[in-house]
Amino acid sequence: MEELISPTSSCSPPAPPLPFLSFPSTPSPLQHRLQCLLSSRPEWWAYAILWRVSSDHHHHHHILSWGDGHFRGGHDEGGALVDRKRTIHAMLNDDNNSEITTTDAADCVSDVEWFYVVSLTRSFVAGDATVPARAFASLSPIWLVGGHALQACGCDRAREAQLHGIETLVCIPTAAGVLELGSSELIPENWALVQQAKATLASPGEAIVGMPAISTSPSLKKDSMAVAGLSSSVDSDHSDSDGGLMTGRRPAKKRGRKPGTGRETPVNHVEAERQRREKLNHRFYALRSVVPNVSRMDKASLLADAVSYIKELKARVDELEMEAKKAKKEFVVVEKSSGATTSTTNISDSTMVMGGTMEMEVRVVGSGEAMIRVKSENVNHPATRLMDSLKELELQVHHASLVSMEELMVMDVVVRVPLGLQGEQESLKNSLLARLEKE
Repeated sequence: MEELISPTSSCSPPAPPLPFLSFPSTPSPLQHRLQCLLSSRPEWWAYAILWRVSSDHHHHHHILSWGDGHFRGGHDEGGALVDRKRTIHAMLNDDNNSEITTTDAADCVSDVEWFYVVSLTRSFVAGDATVPARAFASLSPIWLVGGHALQACGCDRAREAQLHGIETLVCIPTAAGVLELGSSELIPENWALVQQAKATLASPGEAIVGMPAISTSPSLKKDSMAVAGLSSSVDSDHSDSDGGLMTGRRPAKKRGRKPGTGRETPVNHVEAERQRREKLNHRFYALRSVVPNVSRMDKASLLADAVSYIKELKARVDELEMEAKKAKKEFVVVEKSSGATTSTTNISDSTMVMGGTMEMEVRVVGSGEAMIRVKSENVNHPATRLMDSLKELELQVHHASLVSMEELMVMDVVVRVPLGLQGEQESLKNSLLARLEKE
C-alpha cells in the first residue's frame, strides 16, 4: 500500500494527514443514481466513482477530481463487512485502547476497498496518460479486462487497480463527468452498460449542483476512517461535503482550485466535441455509401478502401482518355518555312450528297494554301469523287490522308489554291460541294 500514497505516485501528491471524517446520514441524489446503476446491472461491480470536471484558472487546463462514489464490495463479503466496521468504530470511540490503531483499521479492509478509499485523494489533469483523463479527452469509453490489459495500457492508475485485485476497469465519459467502474471479476465489454450509464447521468446540472459527498454505505465509512492519517489531503470541494470534521486541523486547499467555478465551460467543450465527432461520423457514413467494396467496418479500413477505389477510378479515366485520343485524328497544320505570318479561316458546312450526309470544312492556311476536311459515309467511293472534284478545279494536292472508321470516312487534303480562288474560301467550298453533288 505504500506505493499508493508515496510521493512518486503519478496522481496527486500527498498532503498533511487528514483527520477522521464524519459522513452525512442520507445519500445525495448522485449517490443514489450510482447505487441504482450498480444494483440494476447483472454484472457485479465493486465500486463506482464519478470524476467531476473543474478548471484550473492559473494553468488553464481541466482537472478531474472526486465528485462522488458508491462502494458495493465483492460477492463473498458478508459478515466481514460488519466486523471491519466494528473494528474501526472501536478505534474511533476508545481513545485509550492502544491495541486498535490506524494500521489495524487499514489491515482489516480489503484491497479493493482500500483502492476505492484512496481514490478520494486523487485528481487527474485532462490530457495526461491516465485512463479517466484519456476517456474525457477522447469522449469514448475505455474498457480494460484482465491483468494484461491493465498492465499494458501504460497508466499508473490501471496498474494500481490491478495490484489491488481489480480485474475489470471501465471509464465512461458522461454529461456529469467521467464514470469509473471497477470489478474483481472479468467482465466483457457491454454497450448496454455504456448507454445506461450515460442515461443515468444525463442531467449534469442535477448531478453536479451541490457539494460532493462520500457514499454512506458501511464499507465506505470504514474505508475513509482507515485512510485517515495515511492518504493525501482532500481538496476544498471534498472536505466541505463531508458534513464536518472531527478534531484535527483542516486539510490544506490546493492552489489554483476554486470550488463551483469553471464547470460550465467543460460541459460546453464536451458538447462541442460531441457535435464534431457526430459530424465526422456522418461524413464517414456518406463515404461508406459510395465505396462499393469495404473490407472491414473500421474507419482506417474504410479510408484505405476509399483510396483504392479512387485510384481505380483515376486509372479508368486515363484509359478512356487514351482511347478517345486514338479515335480522334488531329488536323495537319502546314506552316510556311519562310516564317511569314499565317492567317487561318475556318468554313464548314454540311450537305446531302448521293442520299447521304457529307460534312466539309475548309481552312485557309497562310498564302495560297488550304486544308480541306470532308466527312461522309463510306459509300460510292467518296475519296475518288473528292479527287476528281479537286482535279476539275485545278487544285494541286500537297498532302492527303484517309481514315475509315466503320461506316464513316474522314479525308484530309492540303491543296494549293489557284490565284482566282485565293481569298474566296466560300467560293472554294461551294465549288467543291457543287461538283460532289453531281458525282
